[in-house]
Amino acid sequence: MSRNPRRLADPIRLIESVEREVVEAVDSLMEQGRYHRHRNRAEFVRLAIERELARCQSDDYRSP
Repeated sequence: MSRNPRRLADPIRLIESVEREVVEAVDSLMEQGRYHRHRNRAEFVRLAIERELARCQSDDYRSP
């Protein structure tokens, strides 16, 4: 999966609603500036989706 959002081969726009507390937590983390590789909320979400997909693919509980 791509690690650079500006070089996506076939991007598709995804719009998702989340609770206000989640957005505030993301904003707080980004303001700290220490433990992230993203520049904005969209990049945070993109990386989180990629991590979750990788985790699910390596999960022992996958269906055959």
